[in-house]
Amino acid sequence: MHLQYCRIASTHVAGRAVWALAAASALSPGIALAQVPDVSTAEPPGFAPVQSPVVPTEPTDAIVKRRDNAPADSRQSGVWLEPRITVQHTVTNNARLDATHISDQVTEVNPGFRLVSDTARINGFVDYSLRTAHYARGTVSDQVWHNLNAKGTAEAIENRVFVDVAGVVALQPISAFGAPGVDSPANPNMAQTSSFRVSPYLKGSFGSNVDYEARYSVQDTRSDAENRASVTVQGWLLHLGSKPDGHTIIGWALDAMQEDAEFSTGRNIDTTTLRARMSYLASPQLLLVGIGGVESTNQLSPTHKSHGIVGFGADWRPSNKTRLFLERESRYFGEAHKVNFEYRTSRTIWSYTDRKGIFAGLGAQSSASMGSLFDLLDSFYARTEPNAIRRTQLVLAEIERRGLPADMQVFPDFLTSSSTLQRLQELSVALLGQRSTFTLAVLRSDTRLLDGTLQLGDDFDANTRIRQRGWRLMVGHRLTPNASINASLGEMHSVGSVPGLETRVRPLILGWNTLVARRTNVGIQLRRVLSDGSVTRYNESAIMGFITHRF
Repeated sequence: MHLQYCRIASTHVAGRAVWALAAASALSPGIALAQVPDVSTAEPPGFAPVQSPVVPTEPTDAIVKRRDNAPADSRQSGVWLEPRITVQHTVTNNARLDATHISDQVTEVNPGFRLVSDTARINGFVDYSLRTAHYARGTVSDQVWHNLNAKGTAEAIENRVFVDVAGVVALQPISAFGAPGVDSPANPNMAQTSSFRVSPYLKGSFGSNVDYEARYSVQDTRSDAENRASVTVQGWLLHLGSKPDGHTIIGWALDAMQEDAEFSTGRNIDTTTLRARMSYLASPQLLLVGIGGVESTNQLSPTHKSHGIVGFGADWRPSNKTRLFLERESRYFGEAHKVNFEYRTSRTIWSYTDRKGIFAGLGAQSSASMGSLFDLLDSFYARTEPNAIRRTQLVLAEIERRGLPADMQVFPDFLTSSSTLQRLQELSVALLGQRSTFTLAVLRSDTRLLDGTLQLGDDFDANTRIRQRGWRLMVGHRLTPNASINASLGEMHSVGSVPGLETRVRPLILGWNTLVARRTNVGIQLRRVLSDGSVTRYNESAIMGFITHRF
């Protein structure tokens, strides 16, 4: 939802107050820090204190063994709710991120909350914030946006009926060749986009080794961009199978799927798939899979056509620190694949994913998450802290302590009005020191149009293929237990199939933040952005001060 509001002059005064507090803290860190406890002590009532997430000095296996032998009370689950509010004020020399270079001052008030549930019946999280912006010089009218990331599973009937839910509401780039910055609310290339999914399902087993599942799902994706389509995807899944276990090394599975994608513009896409899998447990660490099947779809033409499916897969887990999963299929559009690689040491996290497939609406990146850096650290601490609430507190404390954003996304998905074939490759690396953290994210995507006969008003009216690549390096360093500095440098490059159509954006961000009270932190950020190419040429220099209080 994108709403227009009357200007509120008082928000400009609040912005100046943010600047005053941030500047005062920067000039007298000794006074502020002497009165502030360590961030790890700011735990919500009813839970044990969250310890500083310093890398363990003992082996992980020893920690896991000690955890498994701990009393049940120390691993008790529950619900954790943390409201928050952030007020920030930005002075920029290019509020619209274009060649006009209109300078302005922007005051934002962003209330929100984070909810994590880890109970017997409900598991998941909700992270929501309301973003309001006021421009002192009236570059645009006062505006309000919503930002939501939510995902969870509810157990309706014990061990039988479940419901998966997920929701994402965020600002997304309308075009791959416009300004990608979500930091500027006046950016005309941004649209409020929402995607919600609900999936009830029934699962159980026949006897001791045959599993079944019947699932229905519906996902609705919309945006307030006038020239982008909305899409609703409905699907059914029937699954029957048996996994290899300690008594047998052979497994099998049968999956019948039906999916219907209804676009507000263009035509609807129906796909029916029947797929069989045979698995072989070659060793306790290696599972091999063979895939065969058939599918019928009208994706490439108005009439349905049938195509065969042939593929293979493997899941290799040589240790509890390493996993490699791969799956490759030959389908109606060509080759599809999934590759996931994860590796952890005592001080590093390595993650690589490579996905190629069909996407309707938002692309492969647009899934509910509390941030890519959060997900990376969450998987790192999963073995040493199985409790979802405590692990969330642990990861958030670590991110806040080092002054890093929870998300290190290189570039977000742009909006399309039809199904696309997308290959997305992501490499993430994190080096965790006692006081310093280095994170690197490298991303490359290749998106192609499947039906060139449609003219739907998006980037694919002129392009049959859009390639994007980029990287982002972030460094965080703790100066004291409560103060830190950080820096971020990156590049985003988009190239179309039309000769000469390309843009390149290079952002540089420097920041400082500190705790001024038990649950209050302030910070200052300097931002410099350079953009060149045949479509969008601009540069921006900005300084931003903020204050965040967690209740």
